[in-house]
Amino acid sequence: MKAITVFPRSLTHLGTSNFNEKELNFRVIKINIVAWILIILGTGFGMTYWYYSRYPGILVATLLGSVLFGGVLYLNKKRKYQAAGVTLQSTINLSTLYFGSILSAAVDPIWLALFLLISCLSFVKVGRAQIWCLGVSAATLLFLEINRALHIFPPMPFSPEMLNLIYYCTAFTVLTLTSISLVTLVHYNAKLFHTINLRNQQLTALNKELHASNTRLEHQVKERTANLEKAVTAKNIYVRELTHELRTPLNAIYSIAQLKLLSNRDKAQADKKVDEDLFIACRNLQTLINNTQDKCKLDTGNVDEVKKESVLLYSWITNIVNIYQYFANEKRVKIELEVQDSFPTAIVEDSIKLTKIVNNILVNAIKFTRNHTSIFLRIYRDDTHWYIAVRDQGNGISPDRIATLFKEFTRTTINFAEGSGLGLNITHHLVRILGGTIQVRSEIDEGTEFVVSLPLVPFTGEIKSATIELRENNLISFEGKKILVVEDDIMTQRYLSLLLSKRGFSIMHADNGQEALLKAHNHPDAIILDMSLPGKSGKDVLMELKSNPALRHIPVIAASADTDETNIEEIMLEGASAYMIKPIDFHILIDVLVKNLLTGTLVRN
Repeated sequence: MKAITVFPRSLTHLGTSNFNEKELNFRVIKINIVAWILIILGTGFGMTYWYYSRYPGILVATLLGSVLFGGVLYLNKKRKYQAAGVTLQSTINLSTLYFGSILSAAVDPIWLALFLLISCLSFVKVGRAQIWCLGVSAATLLFLEINRALHIFPPMPFSPEMLNLIYYCTAFTVLTLTSISLVTLVHYNAKLFHTINLRNQQLTALNKELHASNTRLEHQVKERTANLEKAVTAKNIYVRELTHELRTPLNAIYSIAQLKLLSNRDKAQADKKVDEDLFIACRNLQTLINNTQDKCKLDTGNVDEVKKESVLLYSWITNIVNIYQYFANEKRVKIELEVQDSFPTAIVEDSIKLTKIVNNILVNAIKFTRNHTSIFLRIYRDDTHWYIAVRDQGNGISPDRIATLFKEFTRTTINFAEGSGLGLNITHHLVRILGGTIQVRSEIDEGTEFVVSLPLVPFTGEIKSATIELRENNLISFEGKKILVVEDDIMTQRYLSLLLSKRGFSIMHADNGQEALLKAHNHPDAIILDMSLPGKSGKDVLMELKSNPALRHIPVIAASADTDETNIEEIMLEGASAYMIKPIDFHILIDVLVKNLLTGTLVRN
């Protein structure tokens, strides 16, 4: 019994495959079924017609049709599906043309038209082949109608009983094939609808699961983002507070280092070397603190706004060179400065960011240049931009290294101090913030040159001559001037006072804000005011000084370890003449005092 059911199934599934689309397998099965039915019905009816008519053409056509329908099954088995469909339709057309001509007296054209239309739509894939088959079918029906009217091929003479038999057999064949096509189509559509319904249910379940997963994921992302933001905030607060606390003792140490450098003229060479090493160590520590703070700002996107101001170029760049010459001396390296003759005396730029850029590039050049060589620092311009070029005489940088040069945490060393690996990364960001570019040119064994390009904006306002003429601020004397140092840290107060007294200042001290307000009535020529005072804050003291008509004219130089430029701007808006970030660089402080007092005279110490 099982063999009886398996055999027909294997015949109808000739050419089907699990790799085929369901629609293709459905059409193959349908063509196989129709081909088998046409073989059976065609052979049966054809032999019957031949038996009664004894016309040999019917026998030949019947056998040829069965062979061709068998060929359809063979083509499907070989998986030539398009050829099988066209062969089936062509054979049906030929059979219809032949039997419709000789049996025109008994065959209704309506049945033939319905038969050909269903076969075209059912057995041939939509496309050019189907259009071609429909055209051939239409031509076949047209010829049969013409032949019916003109008797080009006269119908065979059958008895009335035989004509009735032929009529009903033809109707049965057409209805059978039509029913098979419709039933299989309905069955296929039902399966397709069931499959679509299952897929929709699965898709709905997957969508619900995906929505739930997304909800969980969003919750986890929000939770982890919140935790990350808390961690970053806590880290930034810790870094800010730590660096702020580090700046206070560093201010005293840095002041001692500067004081020792200024007083080492008569010392032995070994003692001078100790003083220079102390100064270099302080500057390295200051650079590490500054880079750490800048990196935190870049990571959080809280970058200080660009604040343009007039920059006296020669004085600014000379101070930087003088400071970093101490670093270069360690390797017996000379920093050669060249400023283009046609360069403007003053430009408009963010001096704080500009100084950080040059500092980091110079430190990098000193690290990599060879001993007993020179570093060439050139400043020049064209019509729209100005350039800072720093070239060393080191071993050069390979092209693959240049590609990653500005990535963070590329660590290098200088003497006994190791860098944070942030300098060039921060420099790259700062240059972009200022609207410029930075390029690296390097040749192996020849050295490396960094070139910063920035938009050129010459300063067109009034320039004070006392500052322009400044070349060596260690020749400046403030003899007869009084200065009030308001500082609660005793070491900072002591060594800052020593530095200022060496320039001729008469020093007054105040440990808190209230004492500062009282001593301000002695009318000092300038006030250095710490912003982090106990009790009354430095900002409150500044506001009271500027609100007093008798004291508001006194230049107040704010000093603080706070590097937040928003806070700096607030202090400047309250009336401060300058803002010094601790540890205070004495060269920069002298420049600020010259600019504000305007009475500095050049003398030799």
